[in-house]
Amino acid sequence: MMVTAKDRWIMYTGFSGKRQWATHRHPKRYQNTGYTHQWKMCIAMVVLKKGKTQLFKKGSPMVYSGAVDRILGRPPPRTGDIVLVADGTERPIGWGLYNSVSMFCVRLMQLEEEATRDPSCAFNMKKLLEARIDAARELRESLGLPSANTNAYRLVNSEGDRLSGLIVDVFGDIAVIASSAAWVEKYKQEIEAGISRIDEINHIFWRPSVEILKEEGINSSELKEMHPSTCPERTKVMENGIFYAISLDGQKTGFYADQRENRQFISTISGGKKVLDIFCYSGGFALNAARGGAVNVTGV
Repeated sequence: MMVTAKDRWIMYTGFSGKRQWATHRHPKRYQNTGYTHQWKMCIAMVVLKKGKTQLFKKGSPMVYSGAVDRILGRPPPRTGDIVLVADGTERPIGWGLYNSVSMFCVRLMQLEEEATRDPSCAFNMKKLLEARIDAARELRESLGLPSANTNAYRLVNSEGDRLSGLIVDVFGDIAVIASSAAWVEKYKQEIEAGISRIDEINHIFWRPSVEILKEEGINSSELKEMHPSTCPERTKVMENGIFYAISLDGQKTGFYADQRENRQFISTISGGKKVLDIFCYSGGFALNAARGGAVNVTGV
């Protein structure tokens, strides 16, 4: 008998008082399916303190360790493991990715109603990443990105695209991944597969946030071995018709793609003015001021 994704969600979230999967409710239904090994296994449940549930039901993706009352399940979860998140009565409100050392104990990936509505992604990071990256791409396309005069833009904006700890900036045919969560490192292969589905992306360059990842329990000495790169150190991008030479080893992802609208706004108010751009980095504000008709522009 075929088990649907919705069946799997019911199977996973039917949690008994004995801390086992509640497939005892439908033992024959799952006995001869491909999920036999899954209904026999346990999954940890992170139970929240009283009064903490509503914050996450409203969309906050990060469960702080101080909001956790107890963790059920043996063996205890390890960093990167999928866990259920539940209210004080042990009723699941969603699922996410666990971290044993970070102040962010769980990063929620799906709420219960989302998993019920779209069960194909429930407990499946490959499917979830594909869906979230596709949704992020569709949103950028609705904003006209990329375009004939802009090929530098932010594809994935961490919590803004429901992928806490993951930032992806696109520079032409290069995707630069900024990692600031242990789960991003664990699911590197799935993330790259999701991004590689975008036609114009030919190269992927990783920029792990070393200091933040230390707090996530990642050994910084291993990061270079984990992320070998064949990308060029420098490339050229275009934003609002202005070309920039950027270094992929520079600040952040190499270019402040999140400042596009602010740089363009400067060009609309600079006519006839003197403009000083302090700490100008790639010179985005200075160049836009010059294009906007400033009589004098100094970039430092």
